[in-house]
Amino acid sequence: MTEAGVAVEVEVDPATAFDLFTRDIAAWWRADRSLWGETADELRFENGALMQGDAEIGRVSAWEPGPRLAFSYGPPGVDPAERTDVEVRFEAVRGGTRVVVRHGGWEKANWAGLLAGFARHSLERMLLARLGDFLDAIAEGNVEFFERNLTDEAMLIFPGEGNTYTKAQCVASMVDHPVYHKYELTDPHIVHIGESTAVLTHRATVMHEQHERPMSVSVSTVLVHRDGEWRMALHQWTQ
Repeated sequence: MTEAGVAVEVEVDPATAFDLFTRDIAAWWRADRSLWGETADELRFENGALMQGDAEIGRVSAWEPGPRLAFSYGPPGVDPAERTDVEVRFEAVRGGTRVVVRHGGWEKANWAGLLAGFARHSLERMLLARLGDFLDAIAEGNVEFFERNLTDEAMLIFPGEGNTYTKAQCVASMVDHPVYHKYELTDPHIVHIGESTAVLTHRATVMHEQHERPMSVSVSTVLVHRDGEWRMALHQWTQ
């Protein structure tokens, strides 16, 4: 059986961990990370079922406050026989509880496509968040961040200002670069995702202390995956 699993230790007893896991499931199981798309409906256990809004997405098979919880999991309307299987054990350890989650049954029909879609969705969200890290670093003048996260051959191009920077020039210029008072990002898009390259675009309204008024720009960014990190290889503004 194909299975995914995770374990974490918490500083409460097993009965309390079980209660928090089940009663407050909506606090940690994010609705916007559903395998079948984003939804505003929160999860809850109710009358032996796992509910998402008005839809049943699972059925409880073991409810043992303290040691064990087990339930099925699948999209609304799917044949219950095609749902995956989740087991959660709450094991007493010194200082608290080890919560062990095992999620199996992925070999059942239809899950391969759902998992591929979820992986793509998760990667897109991560790349947009990574872009946000770079934009925050630009706004804050975080030189050390750019030293670590620009590729050696990176280029930063600002045609409206007539400047093109290599990595070394970018890092040097950021030491005394004017502080940005505004960087409002809008309309982000992922143009391309490859195994090791991603192209992102967005529009932004920017202003630093030497600007007389805010400037509207279109921005293109190329991120490459190296040494376990997505690093910036190209960043270009166009007014």
